[in-house]
Amino acid sequence: MPRPDGGTHRACLAHLDGPGRAAYLAGLRPGARVDHRGTAFTDGLLDALLGALDDARAGRAVVGHAAFEEALFLGRARFTRAAFPDGACFDGATFLGRADFNDTVLGGETSFRKASFLDHAWFHDAEFTAHAGFGDARFGGDAGFSRAAFAAGAGFTGAVFAGSAHFSAADLAGEVCFREADFHGDCYFGATVFHDGATFRRAVFRAAPAVGPLACRGTLDLSWARFLGTTTLEAAATSVDCRKSSWASGAALRLRYAAVDLVDVIAERSLSVTAHPRPFLPEADGERPFESVLAARDPGVRVRSLSGSDAGNLALNDLDLSSCLFGGALHLDRLGLEGCCVFARTPARRMPFLPLRRWTPRRVLAEEHHWRAARGARGWTPAPEGVEVRSPAALASTYRQLRTSLENGKNHPGAGDFHYGEMEMRRHDGERADGQRALLLLYWAVSGYALRVGRTLLWLLATTAAAVAAVALWGLPPEPHRPVSAAGSPTGTAAGTAPDREAGGGRLDTSVRTVLNVVGLRSGPRELTLAGACADGTFRLVAPVLLGLTAVAVRNRVRR
Repeated sequence: MPRPDGGTHRACLAHLDGPGRAAYLAGLRPGARVDHRGTAFTDGLLDALLGALDDARAGRAVVGHAAFEEALFLGRARFTRAAFPDGACFDGATFLGRADFNDTVLGGETSFRKASFLDHAWFHDAEFTAHAGFGDARFGGDAGFSRAAFAAGAGFTGAVFAGSAHFSAADLAGEVCFREADFHGDCYFGATVFHDGATFRRAVFRAAPAVGPLACRGTLDLSWARFLGTTTLEAAATSVDCRKSSWASGAALRLRYAAVDLVDVIAERSLSVTAHPRPFLPEADGERPFESVLAARDPGVRVRSLSGSDAGNLALNDLDLSSCLFGGALHLDRLGLEGCCVFARTPARRMPFLPLRRWTPRRVLAEEHHWRAARGARGWTPAPEGVEVRSPAALASTYRQLRTSLENGKNHPGAGDFHYGEMEMRRHDGERADGQRALLLLYWAVSGYALRVGRTLLWLLATTAAAVAAVALWGLPPEPHRPVSAAGSPTGTAAGTAPDREAGGGRLDTSVRTVLNVVGLRSGPRELTLAGACADGTFRLVAPVLLGLTAVAVRNRVRR
């Protein structure tokens, strides 16, 4: 223990006799350095020490660099409104009673590593001007950091919160780490702002019914975290990393602004991820709009990946899935796709010199973009660096499962697009037999897998025109010879009229009526030649098929 004259007392402050203790305290001035490592403080002794360091002008006790390692505080530790401009170290200290650091200013590096708070610990409105370390600290009661300001980061790695953890309206700049922290009770992070990200990697939330709403300008890292109870987590964050997180009970993630990573997520019960449509409100009137740190960004929520996750209990609502990776995800057929989930689209292409689209745009997976771009197709988005391009067979399976999911949700138009994608991948699958691929090619060319109404109608019109031409040219037998009257005209006709009409317009009219009768599945108006009979028979087979495909395509596009 240092003496005011620069020397050292052999005994700790708690063991000094009355005159020695009085002399030591009388020699202290505001801002003096104190070293009381291992000292046992009663309420009166701590009050006497802080009273000796009281600065009347500042209205608070001002302590220079303070060393309280392994100190024991037997009663209530009242550090309210104290100031530590040169930092303080409470490593390994034990607080048997309530620890009160409300409205305290802690300058320099502050450390409470492996400190034990057996009762409540209050740091409400405290100001940490340098890094604050609470690694492996034990909070036996409630821990209160509401409205506390951390200017240079904080570390709670391995900390145990046996009671409630209160961080409401706290302002945390710099790196904030709750890695492997253990939260036994409620977690209050309402209106909390993390300016540079927050790490909860491998943290355990045993009974936290509500976490947030909080704002995080950076990554909110929940990777490997475990949520053992029913939880609602609300966050406005630049990025949310949920890789390998596990959710034992029902949970809801309500997010804004975020890019979410759901790789290898384990949801034992229902887990919903929703883009919150409105700004989160402060918990109390008069609190600042804490989302302002992200106000310049798009408030929408984008999912990066579902790879490796079990989607059987997962529901996605109003999310952007245009760049989402689904490779390796399980039970996608039970994935809930609610609201307006946005998928990627095929690139827009137009007919040369015409304001018409070359094909109908459809919803596709980002992984189909990657595969087509790898084959050199123009307009498709290539895979990001490090992302494997999946095979058509794997993509077909993914499309099939997602189609089932959309059908279960009564989203038949969306399911139709994924059916198209499945058939496309099957058609391009080089491991399939050539005969199967040829049939799929024909199915695609004729009707777009019974999903393209315009394509089927064009084929029907083209087939009808071809049948009319075939019947007109080769299908009708020559006219029988008619007797000629004395005037030189066929019997029963006016000269110069009937033969000409029969030879030209009459054959075309007969051909049209013959083909239209075929469309109506009725017999033709007259006998046909062998070529005409072949054209008639072919059209009788093709026309009903095309009409049926047209009807199916219309139904697939308009049903809900």
